[in-house]
Amino acid sequence: MMYDIKVIEKDIKSKLSSFRYQHTLMVVEKAKKLARYYQLDEEKATVASLLHDIAKEFTEEEKKLWVEKYHLSDELLKEEWRNIAHADIGAVVSEVYYGVDKDIVNAIKYHTIGNVAMNHFAKVIFIADKIGREEKSDIHLLTERLAYQDLDKAILFWIESEKERLENKGKSLHPNTIKLLKFLLKSKKCDKI
Repeated sequence: MMYDIKVIEKDIKSKLSSFRYQHTLMVVEKAKKLARYYQLDEEKATVASLLHDIAKEFTEEEKKLWVEKYHLSDELLKEEWRNIAHADIGAVVSEVYYGVDKDIVNAIKYHTIGNVAMNHFAKVIFIADKIGREEKSDIHLLTERLAYQDLDKAILFWIESEKERLENKGKSLHPNTIKLLKFLLKSKKCDKI
């Protein structure tokens, strides 16, 4: 399927703050490189990464409208999930307005917390979102290095690091991220990092 990337990019630029737009462009760059490395569709990686944060700066009212209109989980409106609700909502927005395929929908939906159902394409977008930023910590840098060795190991490393960061703040991972962590730990591929 062909997408009009210029139109999508123009739309995104008009909908996002300068900060969010710059992050999006960095995610596009990382996603394209990873897609090329793993011989995945670079055009789809560009589209998914352009759209991954389309709902990030929606108002609470806009989020509520999308949740109600498209019968999404009310859990998305809870305060504790406020920072990740944009993934599910953005997936629907992308499908409705841009007619993207299921790979792109799922990549957008899973880019914040992950999911055991992620395919290689969704994993690329997940990782690109984590490493697509101007200022990178050692965790970001190691995640990026691992991504070119094994996507699962990179995701496992990121989740374990995020788990520790959240626990230090008295918080915990999303239940779906915990399921993904357990899945990856059971995988023979992720014995050691």
